Amino acid sequence: MKLGRYIIGLLSGLTFGMLFAPKKGKELRKELSKKTSGSDPCSSCHEGAKVLGKAFKDAGEDAWVELKNLGEHEQVAALVELSQEKMKEFLNTAEERGYDVASFVQGKLESLAGLAKEKAEGAKMGAMNVHKKAIKRASATKKRVGKKVAATRRKVSKKAAKSTKRAAKAVTRIRRIKK
Repeated sequence: MKLGRYIIGLLSGLTFGMLFAPKKGKELRKELSKKTSGSDPCSSCHEGAKVLGKAFKDAGEDAWVELKNLGEHEQVAALVELSQEKMKEFLNTAEERGYDVASFVQGKLESLAGLAKEKAEGAKMGAMNVHKKAIKRASATKKRVGKKVAATRRKVSKKAAKSTKRAAKAVTRIRRIKK
């Protein structure tokens, strides 16, 4: 039984909200985007929540006025009288929660910005350390390669000198044999 009442209440709330909304959804989104296009993202969230809460309140008040106009019928008038206090409580709660949500979101965004800044600084320091280590390794590798190249040049020079001596001896032997 409670589920049926809940569904009926939900459907009637949606229906009244759509029928008596003060503006089209597109217009409300434009208004929200204009009012939240500030340079500080946290303040724009807060202002956006304020505008959204005010829009909900205005929509509820306009719906209330329309319901009063429909109140000529006895059943509608009884429904209006029963739901008046609940509607006011709902609108006030929605507005308060909008401010609470905006404050909560602002706090979370500020903490995330601080965390991102810390991580960026850590990454920067890590990259600098990696860069320094890479330079040191490259320098050490350059020295080792230079030493090996020099040693190889010496070996090649010695072998070339020996080969040149052997070739000279062989040439002189060949010349002696030819004579």
